[in-house]
Amino acid sequence: MSESYCVCARRQAGITRREVIWVLVIVAVLAIYVSSLVKHRAEEAMHHHAAADLERISLALHQYKLDNLRYPSAEQGLSALLQPPQTAPLAPNWAGPYLSRANLLEDPWQRPYRYNSSDAPPSFELTSFGSDGEAGGSGIDRDVLLRFQSDADY
Repeated sequence: MSESYCVCARRQAGITRREVIWVLVIVAVLAIYVSSLVKHRAEEAMHHHAAADLERISLALHQYKLDNLRYPSAEQGLSALLQPPQTAPLAPNWAGPYLSRANLLEDPWQRPYRYNSSDAPPSFELTSFGSDGEAGGSGIDRDVLLRFQSDADY
């Protein structure tokens, strides 16, 4: 019995350069899309972080007012929540620190929160100017603001 073998020229199986390029293009497009989603979520998280910080500072300001019958003046600033103010009006019943860490006075973009207060009626305003550090803006540059105004004059 004689066997005959057919020797045929075969195309070697494998991936062509064109297929590799298409795969790389698809992976790159997906990576760009996913990274833009992640960046957007991170930017939103920073705004939520700033809003949470402002709420925390607001609670500390209310506690300061309960102890001292007034909010810190704008000149004393938020540092009055960490150590007794040295300028008038002094806080004779200061029972702080009212915040656990000094870095709570900085927004997620490493700039100090802006604070303004008034005695008549008792009120305060806390602001972060967002990622651009300038008033106004939209999107990631939008401001984060918390205002409180008491109904009573005491």
